[in-house]
Amino acid sequence: MPSEESVEHRSSYENCNDALLRSKHPTNALFSFSGENDRGKIVLDIIIRISLSTLVSYPGEKDLQALTCYQLLHGLVKRKSIITHLVTLDSWRDLANAFANERVILSLNAAHQRSLAQTLTVSACGMKTPESSNEYIRSLTSHMTAYLVELSSKNDLKAIAQQPDIILLVSCLLERLRGVARASEPRVQNAIYQMGFSVMNPVLTFLQTYKDESVVVYLLLKFVTDWVEGQIIYLEAQETAAVVEFCMRLLQLYSAHNIGKISVSLSNSLRTEADADKYKDLRALLQLLSNLCSKDLVDFASEPIEAYGTNISQVVYTGLHIITPLITPELLKYPKLCHSYFSLLSHLLEVYPEIIEQLSVEAFSHILGTLDFGLHHQDVEAVDLCLRAVKALASHHYKDRGAGKIGLGSHATSYNDPNGNFHESVLSRLLRSLMQLLLFEDYSTELVSSAADALLPLILCEQSVYQKLASELIERQTNPVFRFRLRNGLQSLTTSNNLSSTLDRINYQRFRKNLHSFLEDVCGFLRTV
Repeated sequence: MPSEESVEHRSSYENCNDALLRSKHPTNALFSFSGENDRGKIVLDIIIRISLSTLVSYPGEKDLQALTCYQLLHGLVKRKSIITHLVTLDSWRDLANAFANERVILSLNAAHQRSLAQTLTVSACGMKTPESSNEYIRSLTSHMTAYLVELSSKNDLKAIAQQPDIILLVSCLLERLRGVARASEPRVQNAIYQMGFSVMNPVLTFLQTYKDESVVVYLLLKFVTDWVEGQIIYLEAQETAAVVEFCMRLLQLYSAHNIGKISVSLSNSLRTEADADKYKDLRALLQLLSNLCSKDLVDFASEPIEAYGTNISQVVYTGLHIITPLITPELLKYPKLCHSYFSLLSHLLEVYPEIIEQLSVEAFSHILGTLDFGLHHQDVEAVDLCLRAVKALASHHYKDRGAGKIGLGSHATSYNDPNGNFHESVLSRLLRSLMQLLLFEDYSTELVSSAADALLPLILCEQSVYQKLASELIERQTNPVFRFRLRNGLQSLTTSNNLSSTLDRINYQRFRKNLHSFLEDVCGFLRTV
């Protein structure tokens, strides 16, 4: 005999079907049915059980699994009103339990697993208390973190780590942890922090073990990047110190194994493949440094991180030394990498200009080379970011020198090398490059204000160089009328509108007006003569 519960459920389904058949508006009938007597939970329960069956029983149906993970399940956790009912269902707990414990789910595509992990984590916000939400996250992730810790501590790790099934398993677990990390929010922040903290040492171990497996290296870097992004602004000073120290060790280990460097002896086809791997690694590292920098912009900690001797700028300094030699003009042709790099560089120079003084001559020269490349880039946003970086660099030097400090020190000094070759100062090179851009090259008029903000401190720092450039421009004009207009224009650029030698907001506004007027007056004949 059927149980009363099954009879009741069957009756509900039959009523729903009858209502849909009778109604000219089936959608309205469905909403009406779902809103009565908790019948909506029945619909949710059916959806979850079908989803679980899809993931477990149809391993070869990749498109069906993608539809289930990315649209069906992901769509259910978009509304808080649905999530609160979702987490009370046995079917949802069965799904979470299968995800955490059943190996059959590991056969899913890695990206599907990341999406599923993110969906299950988001559902934690539907639980009644923060304590229950955090406990749910711990039960969801404990098996994954425990396995990674256990694997990383095996004495024969080097022997077994290269087995295809182990590589696949580690990759899948890292994708899952990424999914959890990407769903981080204040309510479950503590549990997700503990998840990441527990695998800090395994991550470093795997980075060393899999140094020749570019796919695993990338997943390790992306997990750390996503985890730091979701955690950093909420961490207390002591926790921040642990994360910063971990990131420092990660960067040093990455550098020690020379991961990402490309041999010049590689064939063109291999170089193309290696460039793609290097591009992904570098972008992940750039994002990691940017995420660490966000702590200085938004910080909910109750005490400053300096209380524990933590210095984020030192990590950024180390990261710059690692990343800058790997950034090439070829790689800067990748739009996303280009934007990430110049965005980070402009932010670093605005917030931590003092770290530039600590860079070696080689590292600083490389940064200067990328800035010069970026100033003449075709992407307007990339050029704007470079102009912000130049402004930060020049204004820092000008203000520091005004306060009796060294500013950029030797980097801002022209010199002759032992072979007698003349090396122009950094700011002089940037001044020449920016004047060349403004007077003779094509660029968006949207950039003129940003260019003015970069040009003013450069002129103030290198007034003799500016006068020399002005004289050279005037001497090249053979037409007396054009020469007169150019001479007046160059003089007005630095004197009109009561322009002073300060770098305050009003003076920047005055110089912007001056530059706009100057370019309107002289660019036409300079580019045609």
